Amino acid sequence: MEKRYDLLLAGGTVITGSGVRRADVGVRGGTVAAVGPNLSREGAREIVDAAGKYVFPGIIDVHVHPVYLDDVEASSRVAAYGGTTTLLHFAYARTGDSLLQKVEEMLNDAAARSRLDFGLHGGMFEAPRQVPEIPRVMELGVRTFKFFLTYLKQGWYTDDYQLIKAMDILAGRGGMAIVHCENGGAIDYLEDKYLKGPNASARHFNASRPAALEEEGVFRTIRLAEVVGCKVYIPHVTAARVLRPIRQAQQEGLPVYAETCPQYLNLTQDIIEQRGALAKIGPPIRSAQDNEALWGGLRDGTLSVVASDHAPKAKDVNGDFLMQGFGSPQIETLLPVTYDGGVNRGHISAVRLVQVLCENPARIFGLYPRKGTIGIGSDADLVVFDPAREFTIRAGNQHSNVGYTLYEGRTVLGWPEMSFQRGKRVLWQNEIVAQPGQGRFLPTLESSTEPLKP
Repeated sequence: MEKRYDLLLAGGTVITGSGVRRADVGVRGGTVAAVGPNLSREGAREIVDAAGKYVFPGIIDVHVHPVYLDDVEASSRVAAYGGTTTLLHFAYARTGDSLLQKVEEMLNDAAARSRLDFGLHGGMFEAPRQVPEIPRVMELGVRTFKFFLTYLKQGWYTDDYQLIKAMDILAGRGGMAIVHCENGGAIDYLEDKYLKGPNASARHFNASRPAALEEEGVFRTIRLAEVVGCKVYIPHVTAARVLRPIRQAQQEGLPVYAETCPQYLNLTQDIIEQRGALAKIGPPIRSAQDNEALWGGLRDGTLSVVASDHAPKAKDVNGDFLMQGFGSPQIETLLPVTYDGGVNRGHISAVRLVQVLCENPARIFGLYPRKGTIGIGSDADLVVFDPAREFTIRAGNQHSNVGYTLYEGRTVLGWPEMSFQRGKRVLWQNEIVAQPGQGRFLPTLESSTEPLKP
């Protein structure tokens, strides 16, 4: 007998960006073949009981840095423990590097070793050298490129000339600029003022990177992009006032997308005093009032995406705070912390959760409807999520090589139980069974022309 389905998820509550329904999901040939109540079990090769569980589309994390203590393979493995099935990695060309070469290297590395499907962003530290390489890199299936308005002293800063030049190139080829928006020169001055000398302290970290300078960088980025007609993606938005220029641009009809991260939604700047350099992130974690404003931005659509900004760096908590790197491990806890902080605490609905973790990332980066939803013909990337499972997050039960978590001791309600990519098991019985090299490269395409929800 011909198999009706290779996989049948039975009895679960299917949640997509369009709504909630009790339904089975039938998978054939790696794609979703049927979604509906009481699908026939006759001839199904494998039946998984999802009763009492949510079935989400595979989580898409569009902000991953696989170049620190977790490399491409490790990042894919750690992400999979948290229910993520697709990653977009940053391939950085540092000073003196060829952007084309670095993108090719990461593409080859990930193709050989990633356990999850993946795409790439280009990122540049030496814009005058690397911006001219953008057209050739785009031929590889990379459409999005990151620039820094920060790190002037380190020489990683992209000035306005190079930024608008890059935006002009991207606009003419259907690309998009991703811009880290803080005023680099002003921050370097404030670092000298607050983080050097006998009075230097981690307590002054937020004073050295105020939200006003993040807002200024966002406004400048948007207006430069407006002049040449370039789409813009603003990552890691941290503060209430930073939402103002984004809202204004969106009301004007400009193609501006914005992201925040779980750490900015769920933690406050007190974490700096508690954990020191482990909580050093740029831009910094801010106030409880900013947390509330960011949840509001997710509800009203100003913010379209939640992503991890996973940057697991080795740090010396007893060393010079100024010399420690920026970043923290976030990839494994992306879904459960956003679910617990958002859905359980009444900030967003489960449908909105799926929009910002699955559907909108897929739409913005041209992967929809192959990714980001549970629909006929979509890749069968599926997460079975147990909303009743309590889990206390500790460094000892996390899988990053970095060895710490900013959520140490936090108990969340809801945890991923299993996941599938293109119908194949990824997370199964608390272990990752997907093999290195199983992931496929996803060329990013132009953003969907349909407006984002809500």
